[in-house]
Amino acid sequence: MRTTSNQKYEITEITHEKYPFLHRIRALRDVGKKVKAGDLGGFVESESNLSFETGDDAWIFGDAIACNNAYVDKGSALYGESIVCGNAYVSQGSALSSHARAEDDAYIRGSNLCGHARVSDCGMVLNSPDTGYAPFLSGLCAVYGRVCGDVHLTGTALVISGEEICNESLDTLVMDGKSRSVLRNSSRDELAPQQPPPSRSKKEKGCEMSR
Repeated sequence: MRTTSNQKYEITEITHEKYPFLHRIRALRDVGKKVKAGDLGGFVESESNLSFETGDDAWIFGDAIACNNAYVDKGSALYGESIVCGNAYVSQGSALSSHARAEDDAYIRGSNLCGHARVSDCGMVLNSPDTGYAPFLSGLCAVYGRVCGDVHLTGTALVISGEEICNESLDTLVMDGKSRSVLRNSSRDELAPQQPPPSRSKKEKGCEMSR
């Protein structure tokens, strides 16, 4: 079942107990720091579900599943009994664990999902390219819209289709389905002296005077 171009893993004959069209993978070489050559991984439907590009440590652990046209790449990982299916795309170091699920046309970028968190339809859960902070989804939350930045969705929080929750601030936005709150680092409440502006060169000062 393995193509010659895939030197990262092979698809074994070990089938999923409930879904026999899924097969376990086995590492053909060490993958990152956690996977050694010969280790069994989770389940895929085909090689189209998990990247085998050179240098890509993306992996499926435990009883996790990637199937249909779903794709996992760029250092991302599936743990526990998480599922990525449909046309979902999990990328850039994302991690799904426990019973988390990405389905339909979901896009997960550099984010973490656990518990029974679910991203459906055209839902997007994205790390912020500006701050680098990423959403964290847990509990029974569900996303159909767009979530970006330092946002923690938990409990029964719901982001509906067309809704956007984006937090580019220095504080963490928490939504639990009943309320919204902010988590602040205590250092944010301390005052500090104003930092002097960067010194300007003589050339810059001369240009300013000539205006």
